[in-house]
Amino acid sequence: MGYFGFLVHPLGIEDVIKKYKLAEKLSPRLVASVIRRRPPFVLSEVSGIRTEAGLEARGVLVAVPLLPNQFFELPEEKVLKKIAKACRLAAKEGAKIVGLGAFTAIPGEGGKRLLDYVNVPITTGNTYTTATAIEGTLKACELMELETKESTLAIVGATGSIGFACSVFLSPHFKEVVLIGRDEEKLKKVFEKVKEKNNNVGYHTDLNEIRKAEVIVSATSAYAPLIEPSLLKSGAVVCDVARPRDVSRRVISEREDVLVIDGGIVKVPGNPKWGFDLGLPNNLAFGCLAETILLALEEKYENYTLGKEISLEKIEEVWKLAKKHGFTLSALRSFEQTIPPEKIEKIKEKAGKKAVV
Repeated sequence: MGYFGFLVHPLGIEDVIKKYKLAEKLSPRLVASVIRRRPPFVLSEVSGIRTEAGLEARGVLVAVPLLPNQFFELPEEKVLKKIAKACRLAAKEGAKIVGLGAFTAIPGEGGKRLLDYVNVPITTGNTYTTATAIEGTLKACELMELETKESTLAIVGATGSIGFACSVFLSPHFKEVVLIGRDEEKLKKVFEKVKEKNNNVGYHTDLNEIRKAEVIVSATSAYAPLIEPSLLKSGAVVCDVARPRDVSRRVISEREDVLVIDGGIVKVPGNPKWGFDLGLPNNLAFGCLAETILLALEEKYENYTLGKEISLEKIEEVWKLAKKHGFTLSALRSFEQTIPPEKIEKIKEKAGKKAVV
């Protein structure tokens, strides 16, 4: 039996209200002030994960009471200590490895500095998240009958761990690659790596550069949507890996000619009972949580995905582990809804072509 812990946090005030109805009557500013003073707590117990080979995993979800912006606005040491406290709580509950969900994976150089505070192995889960984003993006391109070798790929958040790995892995599949991020110096370093895979690559700090792309993978650490309807080319495929989302909900209501997919959604074997609403059907999980479960099933209790770089070797390894234990990419989803085949046909029709040229 594998035992794991996984850290979660509210993605917005609305998540706090789901847990505490009283918060609806208070000002958002007061709610934010109150929750940042709360210590981490066990949110739920996880059971029902069972592979065809009979291996099982159990775990706990531990809440880190911080809103996305607070991970950046509060002193980093204070945030790290709170995350570390949550890790220790998970270990006390029996977890032998802890996954860092959403923004808990960002402070301390992508979790590296947490090793100074905790004894339990940790992982950001970003390796499997990357693997599923790559797989989902290529699958979406195929369904849209989009010829990648004739298309431009844009990576938004290219300097982050997921964005960097997606850039390197996906770039050989495309005619041109555009790297987008806020830090030009960091972009130059990613550019040098990607250039080894595809000579036709450029980098920009201007988000408007995604207008030229037929395919976009977005994986930033922004806490508000960045990608609005006017920025997208007709017939484009957008894989949104970020949580909170990088793509504005307005895109799916105003742009019927583009395909937006949720990145990093995985089907988990058995009959998982999360004990908490993850915003997904019960048999699905985000890639970062799925990686943590995979490592627990393997009893691979070691610091796995940490820092800003994800090795291609580990992506291959986690794909093999997923296949071994029966984890699969979910059917394509967009904003919590499965995308039926007829929806994709309608998008192609609205774009006025079968494939983007």
